Amino acid sequence: MEIILAYANVFSRDLIIEESQQRDETMEILPANRISEVTALINRGVSPALIILDSGLSDIKGLAGLTRTLEATRREVPIAIMGAPTSNSEMRMVLEAGAMGYIPKNIGIKAFFSALILMIEGQIFMPQETSHHNGEKHFLPINDLTGRELDMLSGLLAGKSDKEIAIKYGIALVTVKHHLKSLRGKLGAKNRTHAVCRAIELGLTQEASKS
Repeated sequence: MEIILAYANVFSRDLIIEESQQRDETMEILPANRISEVTALINRGVSPALIILDSGLSDIKGLAGLTRTLEATRREVPIAIMGAPTSNSEMRMVLEAGAMGYIPKNIGIKAFFSALILMIEGQIFMPQETSHHNGEKHFLPINDLTGRELDMLSGLLAGKSDKEIAIKYGIALVTVKHHLKSLRGKLGAKNRTHAVCRAIELGLTQEASKS
């Protein structure tokens, strides 16, 4: 599975590539420094599962770089924009322009890779934020998850099966299924993938990573 990562900061890009190799040997990150390098890879026949464009690329020129990349791929490849945390309205503009998602640069590494999988599977990713009276933005909190439900969420974020989660926490498979059902209900999620998406949107990944 190939992913094109066009990222302005070479140091950060290399860290992402190194982390991806440790997490999934089947994932190959193809680096690029400019939109022109992304389109060159596409023209050479590379068929990535996902393309990530840094909003800070020198030749991205706002949404024009996204449009160029969409045209190069004939809109057959999901494309995500990665940039500074921003408002919902600005993220929606990116989605309306054709992107599959918007990844804020302050996202945790586990949530980052979970977001990639969601978009590769065809789901839109946009973290939801809410504004408080002082103008600051915070991720929506959920404070009624039990410790065991956080364990289940940690397993989902790591891509583990029900059986693997049961083994990790030393509990019965039926118990895992019970807690997963409860977790999905609290998150308002239809399935495992939707639960991961909701957890990322609600800013629960850091809490789950402690489990």
